[in-house]
Amino acid sequence: MASEGKPVLARTDVQRLSRELGDGEAGLGWRLAALGEFQNMELPSRVEHLWRYTNPVNLLPLEPMPANMPPRQLKAYDLPADEPAVLLVPGRAPAVSEAALALGVTIAPLFADDVDAERLGIVSPLNAGLFASLNAAAWNTGLTIRVPRGARPEQPLRVLVPAFAETTLPRILVDVAEQAEITVVEEHYGGSDLGDAAEAHRVIGVTEVLVGQGAHVKHVLVQRWSDAVSGWLSVRARVERDGSYHGANASLGGDRVKLELGADLAGPGARSELAGVVLGGDKQRFDHHTRHVHLSGQTWSNIDFKVALTDRARSAYTGLIRIEEGAAGSEALQENRNLLLSDKARADTIPELEILTDDVSCSHGATVAPIDAEQLFYLGSRGIGADEAIQLVVSGFIAPVVDRLPEAVRSAVAELVSGRLVRLAGGI
Repeated sequence: MASEGKPVLARTDVQRLSRELGDGEAGLGWRLAALGEFQNMELPSRVEHLWRYTNPVNLLPLEPMPANMPPRQLKAYDLPADEPAVLLVPGRAPAVSEAALALGVTIAPLFADDVDAERLGIVSPLNAGLFASLNAAAWNTGLTIRVPRGARPEQPLRVLVPAFAETTLPRILVDVAEQAEITVVEEHYGGSDLGDAAEAHRVIGVTEVLVGQGAHVKHVLVQRWSDAVSGWLSVRARVERDGSYHGANASLGGDRVKLELGADLAGPGARSELAGVVLGGDKQRFDHHTRHVHLSGQTWSNIDFKVALTDRARSAYTGLIRIEEGAAGSEALQENRNLLLSDKARADTIPELEILTDDVSCSHGATVAPIDAEQLFYLGSRGIGADEAIQLVVSGFIAPVVDRLPEAVRSAVAELVSGRLVRLAGGI
C-alpha cells in the first residue's frame, strides 16, 4: 500500500543497508519485519487526532531511501575526550570516548548482540506508526546502552546526534537491569551550524528506555537544531516494579518539530516524571505529544510542560494519561502552561484523561496567556530594560522545570536555555 509523498523503500535496499552496517541475521530479520509494516501503512491523515497540527510530508526524508551516507568527516571536537560521550554518525559504528568506556556499562552498535532483537520494540513496536516503522526498517545509526544489575555510573553519558546528513535515522536502546541507575543526555544538533546553511535536513529518531525492577533512569533530550532541520523524535520508556524514570525535554531549535514522549508503568511502585521546556520564535512549529499509561496499580506519574513563544511561532501540545483496568491506586498529574510573547504567536493545548478503573487520583491543567504587562511595567520602573525584563519573566516561568533536571546536566541545559531566551527577547 502506498500513499502520495510516502518514501519508497525496497527490500533490496534494506538488505544492502543492513549489510553495510553489519547487523547480522537477527538485525536483518528485524528490519524486514519492520519493512512489512511500513509497506502496509499510509501517511498519517491530517484529520487524525495527533496529526491535526503537523503535515507529515514536512517531516519525511528529502531524498530516496535509504538515505545516502554523508561524504565528509565531522571535526574531532564533536566527541569530547574528557567526558563520557558517544557520537552517532550515519553509516559508521558509534564513536565512544575513553571516559564512556570506563563507566562500566555496555556501549555497542545496535545488533552487536542478538538479544537486541528481543528487547527492541517493547515500547515502540514496529507497527507504532509510519515514522516508527520507517526508522525500524531504515535506521542508519544505532546504539545499545546496556547497564548491568546494580551498576550506578556517577557521571551522565552524553549521546551526540548531529544532523549533518540529508536524513539521519538514529535508533537508540537504553536497557537498564534491576537495581541499576544511569543518566543519559541525548543531544540533537546540527544543520547550518555545521556548515550547511543552504541544505535542508531531516531527522527521524526512536529511543527506547527499559527500566528494570528497582532501577532508576534519568533521560534528558535536548533538541537544538538549526533552522534548516525538521524532524520527528520518539522517546518511550517502560518502567517495571519499583523503578523510576525521569524524562526531561528542551526543544529549542528546528523548523518543523514533532516529538512523542511517554512511559508505560508496568509494575506496582513504578514512577515516571516528564518535564519539558519549549522556546520558539520566528516561524518555528512545535508539536509535542506526551503519553503516560498506567498498566499496573499503585503507580505514579507527573507531567509538567512549559512553552514560551514569540514572533509567529506556534506550539501544539497533546497530553494523554491513561489508567488501565486493574490499575487502581494510581496517581497522575499533568500540567501544560503556555506564555505568548507576541500577539502573532499561537499555542494549542489538549490535555486528555482516559480512566478505566476506580480508586485513582488524576488531575490536569492547561493555560495559554500573554506575558503579564504589569510584571514588565514593574521591572521597567526598577530601571530594567525591556529585553532583560522579558528574559527575567520567562526565566521565572520555566525555572520550575529547569530546576527539576538532573543536577549533573542542569547547568548545561540552563546555559542553552539562557542563550535561546536572548534570541526570543530580541524578537519581540
